[in-house]
Amino acid sequence: MVADLLQCPTLPTLPSVAINVLKIARTEQPSVTDFANAIERDPALTMRIITLANSAFFSHTHTKVHSCQEATARLGLDATLAAVMSFSLLQNKGIDAHYQRIWMRSIIASLAARYLAIHLCPDMAGPVFTAALLQDIGIMALRATYPKESTDLYLEAALSHRQLSESEQRLFGCDHSQVGAWLAAKWGVPTPLAQRICDSHGEYNMAATDILCIQLSGPIADAWLSSHPAQSLVAVIREFQTYEGAHSFSLGQLLENIQQQLPALADMLQMAAPPLQDNESLLAEAQQLLFRQTLQLNARLDAQHAELVSLRQRQDELEERSRTDALTGLANRAWLEEKLHKRFVLCQEQSRIMSVVFIDLDHFKS
Repeated sequence: MVADLLQCPTLPTLPSVAINVLKIARTEQPSVTDFANAIERDPALTMRIITLANSAFFSHTHTKVHSCQEATARLGLDATLAAVMSFSLLQNKGIDAHYQRIWMRSIIASLAARYLAIHLCPDMAGPVFTAALLQDIGIMALRATYPKESTDLYLEAALSHRQLSESEQRLFGCDHSQVGAWLAAKWGVPTPLAQRICDSHGEYNMAATDILCIQLSGPIADAWLSSHPAQSLVAVIREFQTYEGAHSFSLGQLLENIQQQLPALADMLQMAAPPLQDNESLLAEAQQLLFRQTLQLNARLDAQHAELVSLRQRQDELEERSRTDALTGLANRAWLEEKLHKRFVLCQEQSRIMSVVFIDLDHFKS
């Protein structure tokens, strides 16, 4: 796999400005000034960073920033790094429906992950946002390296990313989160960021809240982009119910937050945001579906329990028939031999004496 990726002539690459920003991010104490100086070498990128900092997504005041240093200070180093890499990668994209969908999923996931992090691990909101935004970059590498094998796989829009990861494991021996982490490490991103990308599609890590925020963000984005969003939200609700910290935030408010911030962030990344939806009605429909599914599940469980009880009763009856005489109702010879064998073994193990009492009844059948 690694050999194939290294030999791919169209593997996604980063421009020199993005590489320099990554080098600064790997230093022990990266500064706003260092980031700004590196970004300013690309005037177009500088303007986009300033525009992003002045957008409704990041600006909470009416004061406009006019320099790259001011913009970087407002965004923060993590968001600036995410923006630089996203702008750089989107410049090289081949425009097709799947590519647009993958980036839109990443944008929605980054908003969801950031909202979750603000409520569950506020100090990690920046790194979580960055990792969520970059969690699907491995798909670009797999598409470039295996264009024939990946065409049908990635055009199947109905697949959730959990299903997609399973299909990738069968086809390529690894999934896009692992490839994304490898690609990010090859570019020189900080090791914690590469690790978060690698863990983004794994089993839920309840012990690491920052990783969990990223892992939960993916299914939310899948549901948002689904052709049957209410049905997909049912799975999200079930997953949230398994997390004990779910009481600290509202799923409805999370969806509303995405709704409010998605157009601005998508516009900054020059993406067409999906149509707005009625989140309150959508969530209510999902809750109703969940209630019906729970009732159906309980009915199936009750039916299975009743069938199990019936099977046990029949088994008990068969066992009773196998060890009794049908005419007299007394224990038969097979049962006697079984009991004798067990008692004989027990007496041998415990050095005990076994006695057998034999009674002969004349004219017993009469």
